[in-house]
Amino acid sequence: MKSYKKLKYVGSALMLSTILLSCEDSIDKDNPPVPYAEIGGYANSDEIASSSLVAKLSFENNLTDAKNNITDGMPTNIAYVAGVKGNAYDGSSSQMRYAIGNATTAITNLNSFTLSFWMKSANTVDPVIPGQGKGAQGIFSIVRPTEFWGGINVFLENPDSSKPDRLRLKLGVENGRPGVSWKGQNVIMNIDGQKNNWVHITMSYNAITSRVSCYVNGEPASNLVGFAYAPAAGLQGSAPWYASDPGDINNSGGAAQGYGQLQMVGTNGKVVFGSHQFETMPPLNNGSQQDWATSFAGQLDEFRIYNTALSNGDVIALYKLEKDNR
Repeated sequence: MKSYKKLKYVGSALMLSTILLSCEDSIDKDNPPVPYAEIGGYANSDEIASSSLVAKLSFENNLTDAKNNITDGMPTNIAYVAGVKGNAYDGSSSQMRYAIGNATTAITNLNSFTLSFWMKSANTVDPVIPGQGKGAQGIFSIVRPTEFWGGINVFLENPDSSKPDRLRLKLGVENGRPGVSWKGQNVIMNIDGQKNNWVHITMSYNAITSRVSCYVNGEPASNLVGFAYAPAAGLQGSAPWYASDPGDINNSGGAAQGYGQLQMVGTNGKVVFGSHQFETMPPLNNGSQQDWATSFAGQLDEFRIYNTALSNGDVIALYKLEKDNR
């Protein structure tokens, strides 16, 4: 009797197992996994302006550029930490950290461009007493060994004591093209309420329109200053750059041309992440370390360089897709 019951239970289990396997097999065949909904027409962040993406560093415990236009990364005290997607570059407020890499002409010959990355920062510290993590913190530079500034420079500017919760992120570009008298142009993104938060940054320059555009978490930045004749309240989203004195922001002085096509004269095929070109040991230029500057003390993730100015739609799609880990 016990043997019969046992056989009955075993038989029932086998039948149930067969039914479940049959259902599972049917589900696999008839109902393939539902794909993610597209964002801005893209399923993955790498699909955005894919033919214009010239560098992508994800900092997955290495300095590998997925596009191979930045190679042979030479780290100094580099460390990594959990980031927005996998791991991230980890700066330090107590130890100098940076990396130097070799760059192809796809980087050093940039004309129109977009830089995008995730950043987390506790803000800069007033460099009254110089030291690591105090002062303007270098993030990225295309090296020019005979000049003080690199061809393109991104850094956190010295803090505003009246705005302790404000991150002042600066983009500087040096244009050596003949006819450009105002060779150095800058813009500062005033970013409020984002200390110690991961924030997505996009900075682009359109050589045809001579306008620089900046975005925070996919949206046009609300307070741009640091450029010629910037209004006290700043501009939203974009700002004009000129090749000579425009007289005012509306070019009442009749400057003959905008900033136009870029020529980063004097580059040597080197880039630096996590510092200024003059803050490395030894300095990568003809200058020296500055008391008002330091290497980056925060975190960076998903650093991308495009050789075009991304559209507003592509910028917000990039932010959303990366935030969604795609």
